[in-house]
Amino acid sequence: MKYIIGATLAFVLALSSCSLDLVTENDLTYDTAFKTEQELNATTASIHFFLNSYFGGTSPFYLVGAIADESVYPSLRVWNPQTVVNHLGEGWKGLYDAIFESNLLLDNIHLTQDLTPERRNFHMGQAYFALGFSYFTLSQRFGEAVITENSTVIKHYALSSKLEVIDAAINYAKKALEILPTHDKLTDRTGSLIRYKQFASKGTSAALLAHLYAWKGSIIELYKLGGDAQEAYKQSMVYASMLIDGQVGPYQLCATPEELCQRLSSPEEENPEEIFSLIFDRYRSEYSVSPMPATSYIGWPVNESQTKGDIVNGTLRIYRKSVTERLYPEPTDLRRVAFFYPVNDADEDPSEPAARYAFLYKWRKAVYNVDKDSSLGKSFRTIDAHYTYWRLADIILLRAENAAKLGLTGEALADLNTIRRRAGLADYAGSGDELKLEIFRERERELFGEHERYFDVLRNGYVRQELQGKFQVLTQQEINDGALVLPIPSTASRTKDGRIINTLIKQHIYWSKYTK
Repeated sequence: MKYIIGATLAFVLALSSCSLDLVTENDLTYDTAFKTEQELNATTASIHFFLNSYFGGTSPFYLVGAIADESVYPSLRVWNPQTVVNHLGEGWKGLYDAIFESNLLLDNIHLTQDLTPERRNFHMGQAYFALGFSYFTLSQRFGEAVITENSTVIKHYALSSKLEVIDAAINYAKKALEILPTHDKLTDRTGSLIRYKQFASKGTSAALLAHLYAWKGSIIELYKLGGDAQEAYKQSMVYASMLIDGQVGPYQLCATPEELCQRLSSPEEENPEEIFSLIFDRYRSEYSVSPMPATSYIGWPVNESQTKGDIVNGTLRIYRKSVTERLYPEPTDLRRVAFFYPVNDADEDPSEPAARYAFLYKWRKAVYNVDKDSSLGKSFRTIDAHYTYWRLADIILLRAENAAKLGLTGEALADLNTIRRRAGLADYAGSGDELKLEIFRERERELFGEHERYFDVLRNGYVRQELQGKFQVLTQQEINDGALVLPIPSTASRTKDGRIINTLIKQHIYWSKYTK
């Protein structure tokens, strides 16, 4: 099986069960590929390329967990097993490409000459963060996964357990946190400050750890595993506090939801709330698109080539009533008019099909391709936005969630009300399970279109209440057998023609009857 190391790295590794052969171009080998920082930088760029590419596709979990009244994927949203299997695509390959590249860098950085300690830490930090982030994502999406030793050990690996994968991610994220500077001090090899927040820093590493520990605690509870969920929630609060208190970088909330939308819609400008983003490079090719999940909702007026009526063909659609009565029931909530295009109901013809829908306007700018066949002379490609994966409001609400689970009502309310006040709302004063649910709802309101709500649902144990179809009737045994994660990709243990090459990797029990 061959892996392309990346568009910026000019060699291919041919991998087999018993050899590691180099196929070279221009006599490029391991001995020369890492000789200078410029050459080392090719591997660092490849790490980011693979991470970015993996999240460029639409996640089945985003479609399953998204708040929507209508969808072109109804069978997927009710978790029809065969539909899920057919929606897998390449499965986890992109993540393991990033893992391989990260290990490759760590295994060979000692060959780079004249590398200062600061530059060594930069490159190693990018690799450690990518390893932590990749294993975190594998844990969320597949539950169990393979933890590779390095880039040179070629053997048959077995799947590691859920907690082993999470703990591996935590270990790498801590290494990144230890050696990386804050983002405002992050520089490239020429000494220039790095603007893009896809590059790992202390802040991105702390955000990863906050989410990792929150995920660990919830997985212990969801699957009834051995482990201390309460301690995991406490650790999540520790790392969230580092971000909120400015210990790992100067992050701050935008003043209003409207300012937030303007920042999200201006990727070329600094967003003080942004912690970690996956870059959208519009110039990479005419086919490159934003990895932003919200693209599934976007139509008119962001897409100038569409009319309001075209929304009936959108991937995900939400009714106005759902926005005003379910998502934002309080009329003073500023996110109603900031996040959705302000159409006056009195101006609408109720007989028009589009009259029932809300139009997402959290991101305002589009990227077009030249199209001579279009009456506008252009065709819509995507929204002009990075995928802001974590921002400060997310971390504040995550800390509130953990505090509520720990019974720290005062601390949970303080964080919840910080976000409510920004939205123009009065303070909330509930407690107990009511408070926990309200924090979950606030995350829905604040992060609409940005995050994979599915994992919020799992983290809070709301599977049967908040998801559709088969989710509502799953037994605890089916959950333990893998029903809430994706099937292990067949390519992990079989060749393209179906021949088994790794007998150590076993399919989740739940999915085994659908993947034979």
